[in-house]
Amino acid sequence: MLIKCPKCNSVYDIPDNLITESGMAMRCAQCNEIWTAYPKDGLKKLKSTSSKDINKMFERVSKETENLFQEPEVRTVEKIKVVNVTRYKQTINLILLLIVICAMAAISYYMRYDIVRFIPEAERFYNKIQVESIPYGRNLEFQDITTSEFTKDNFAKIEIKGTIVNTGKYTSKIPPVKVDIYDKEGNLLLNTTHYLPIPRLEAGYNLLFNIVVPDPTPFGKSIYLKFNDEL
Repeated sequence: MLIKCPKCNSVYDIPDNLITESGMAMRCAQCNEIWTAYPKDGLKKLKSTSSKDINKMFERVSKETENLFQEPEVRTVEKIKVVNVTRYKQTINLILLLIVICAMAAISYYMRYDIVRFIPEAERFYNKIQVESIPYGRNLEFQDITTSEFTKDNFAKIEIKGTIVNTGKYTSKIPPVKVDIYDKEGNLLLNTTHYLPIPRLEAGYNLLFNIVVPDPTPFGKSIYLKFNDEL
């Protein structure tokens, strides 16, 4: 059937089976007008079997008006650009959904410490996906360290006491405490690692600890404490 552009009156020859009762989206190749064509919009095809019929047609139309008749240009269906609006909207919605999912995943990762701080139950979710949600050894400090030497069962020992303080705003896992003992010349005499009974320390809390190690020498020595983050 013949379909005419409602804007520039260009006419297109479309196979009848392509235009259903639900309509067909079309774009004019001349003026880029987009409209929906229905079977009722089809124009009647002119039957021009002879030159006499054509002459009669022109004579009749010329009597009514000289400028009324303009022979339309018929174009093939291969040149029609059909716009599928539904598929375009679905693609846009899918892209937006992926952007939202990526943004939420990024926020959940970079703010995981704050999320677990306010929603402790979220830690189980992060554990399932193997993402650390409790800082390890962050903002932990040694304070009020004291040492004393004594003998027990004929063995010289050193007792180290002190406090571990969490100065940050997040609960922190407590790494093992590493004890290094050096002589006056800076030679390493003893190196031991000790695990504390409490695995984590909440923000603003203190933990008292007591570590006993062998006394490697009766002479003067230096004792250093630090968290062993490598374990």
